[in-house]
Amino acid sequence: MTSTPFPARREPAPALACRVLDTGYCLASEHHLIQGGRRLRIACHSIAALLRHPAHGWLLWDAGYAPRLLHATERLPFRLYRWATPLRLDPALAVVAQLARFGLSPRDIRRVVVSHFHADHIAGLRDFPDAEWVALGAAYRDVAGRRGWGALSRTFLPALLPDRFGRRATLLPDFTGSPLGALGPTHDLFGDGTAVLVALPGHARGQIGLLARTERGPVFFAADSCWLSASYRESRPPHRITQLFADDPRAVRETIGRLHAFSRTYPDVAIVPSHCPEAFRRHVEAAPCPPPG
Repeated sequence: MTSTPFPARREPAPALACRVLDTGYCLASEHHLIQGGRRLRIACHSIAALLRHPAHGWLLWDAGYAPRLLHATERLPFRLYRWATPLRLDPALAVVAQLARFGLSPRDIRRVVVSHFHADHIAGLRDFPDAEWVALGAAYRDVAGRRGWGALSRTFLPALLPDRFGRRATLLPDFTGSPLGALGPTHDLFGDGTAVLVALPGHARGQIGLLARTERGPVFFAADSCWLSASYRESRPPHRITQLFADDPRAVRETIGRLHAFSRTYPDVAIVPSHCPEAFRRHVEAAPCPPPG
């Protein structure tokens, strides 16, 4: 087996500093998250990641939960979002509130990569008005202009999106770069192999993942391609009820299958689904964030 998916280079590529952050959690039934799961409510934390490139500075992977999500869900129809996913938010866990312990301010975040536009991944986006926002163009086009029930059907809350997002953001075309094993074509964010984006279709239109070459080793941030690590390890999709809000249920299953194949080919890559309790324990609770060196 190949131990790393990164291409060979004449010169050693840098490693990114990596801080994986908890931004709060919601409650969900495990048997909805994976077929054959227990009928047990579990805490699904929404993680974000701070990554520092030696030349390009600080990158934020997803913006996670933030207190404004509570304001955005005060009235119908968006109140139903809070009903479907009971929220447990602490303002101190918003990414912007955690920056000070790393000696950072919002202006230090040069880029925010949005995996997809569901509310639990963009609630903190307005806290970084000076950053370059990066997303797949197909993802933004799917939610742009949606309001009310049409937005809620995409788990998208328009109030969370910064003003003039479409004009200011870097909206990427479909990826055509060298394939990342079974996961398919890529986009090399910095052109040096340290941060490679790949499409993860199914859960949300235009969802993407990030393979990062970090000081901890290779880490693949898998967004919501699956919710539990057991899902990609055992190639088990979520419960059929989740098809009600998935963009493409067939693609959900296919993406999990490709992630399973990727994990078998590259066992040294740490795969981090955004809401998996196991991944949370390993990469947040068991790996406290030191201050940057």
